[in-house]
Amino acid sequence: MICTKCGAAMDQTDKSTFTGREIREYACRSCGHTDWEDCGTALWQILHDDREEFEAAQAAREAANAAPAQSDPPKAGQSRPRSLWQRLIGVFGK
Repeated sequence: MICTKCGAAMDQTDKSTFTGREIREYACRSCGHTDWEDCGTALWQILHDDREEFEAAQAAREAANAAPAQSDPPKAGQSRPRSLWQRLIGVFGK
């Protein structure tokens, strides 16, 4: 970055990305002027957002695939499943 006051090259003194934006701070060795530059969205924020979108899409696909299939009604000659109580009574009722 070039100093706006004296035209000399500025040195980068700090780089911050904790807000999700890449902010760089510069200082001029010649005149002591400091300035900052917003370089856009931080890489970690882009990767984080992409991962969230991927996980949401994957969860939606899994939910769609795991939808319970309707069971076929019992055919003639097949008895319906009985409850535990009915099976217990059946054993002692004989």
